[in-house]
Amino acid sequence: MQKLRLIACVVFSLQLVACVTETTVVGSDRQIRPKTEQKEAARTRIALGINYLQRGDNAQAKFNLEKAKSLAPQLAEVHNAMAYYYQQVAEFAAAESSYQKAIALEPDNPDSYNNYGAFLCQRGKYLQAEKLLLQAISRPGYIRAADSYENIALCRLEQKDFVQAKSYLNLSLRHNASRPSALFNLASVNYAMADLPAALVLLDRMQSASQISPRSALLRYLIAQEQQDYSQMQAAELLLQTTYPQSKETLLLTQRKLAESEFSLLRKHYTAKLQQQSPRQAKELRGEPKIKITRKTAATNSLSQPGVQSPKSVVVTEPQVRQHQVQQDETLYGIAERYSVTISDIISWNSLRVNQSLVKGQLLWIGQQAPGQIEAQIEVPERYQIQYGDTLVRISMRYRVKLANLLQWNNLSEQSPIRVGQFIYLKDPAQLEL
Repeated sequence: MQKLRLIACVVFSLQLVACVTETTVVGSDRQIRPKTEQKEAARTRIALGINYLQRGDNAQAKFNLEKAKSLAPQLAEVHNAMAYYYQQVAEFAAAESSYQKAIALEPDNPDSYNNYGAFLCQRGKYLQAEKLLLQAISRPGYIRAADSYENIALCRLEQKDFVQAKSYLNLSLRHNASRPSALFNLASVNYAMADLPAALVLLDRMQSASQISPRSALLRYLIAQEQQDYSQMQAAELLLQTTYPQSKETLLLTQRKLAESEFSLLRKHYTAKLQQQSPRQAKELRGEPKIKITRKTAATNSLSQPGVQSPKSVVVTEPQVRQHQVQQDETLYGIAERYSVTISDIISWNSLRVNQSLVKGQLLWIGQQAPGQIEAQIEVPERYQIQYGDTLVRISMRYRVKLANLLQWNNLSEQSPIRVGQFIYLKDPAQLEL
């Protein structure tokens, strides 16, 4: 499986010094630089060292980084750069020592905490890693909180903690709504958790910002395949074959080895973990809202008759069932984020189509009350007269009558037209005749 990569965002100042003024120590031929110029010279060496490292010239990289260390041994940036070098050449003990030195020299540098946390996560030290990443986020003035939240999410994903990974990716996007890697990783997690509409919304956001890659194209193909959207399948396949013909994703598609894709393997891990959980744990792992149901027996009064069982009512304390009126330019993604539910939930609760557009003023149910669990709060008449703006779906939701029952009792289908003034049964007519 191709793992989602952690972002070790080592940030260095790349200011180059045009010239360096040197001074001479009295009574000696040794020349020294003022401390400020030594720091700038060290930063120049850091930039050269990282450049050599990225080109694969490790010897020149280490030479320049050692020079930087000799120029400014108390500069945290030097030790961050040395840690990154040791990390790349798999000298992990030396890397950890350098990260610790950088933090000791500059305890308020959030980049050091972020880089050290990302490194520890790659080494499987998850608890220490998350603690460091959260310390980076807590540092005043830290502008890369989105990076660190995404790192925590990916660290959680390494532990197969899909729910928390999804939560941290959402936090990353709250700090940077257009962050391509967070959008893509969240789409991948949603796909693994079988929330296809949410994954598709995120991919659409990436596409609208021209953030397309062979990985996103393959993920879109897999979603379209599950939704049996053949036109989207063809579009994604054409994009892969014409734009990314040599990519690994195109090869997997043409060789029909989609089960080996990173997305299929990620879903396999999620499904395996789901099967290992108790029903309650599985529900939490799917990210379903927690519903607390309390049954109360109605108090007897002077009108109660012996031998008659008092009715029971059910109080749903969480989540609260409510209606949401769609505002101008609102999307399912935004509404789902507002109420901390999934897009799939909203679609299911309101019998929407996957790609259905929302209309300003449209009413959506947020939360679902299972038939037979919730005491009816509205008196359900035997028949109902259609009013202007009514639909069968709205009527079924309003009176908590299953849509399938409504259609059966009135010999209708979902496509059947209804007209103002028409009467329909809200209760089984066969039972009413008894």
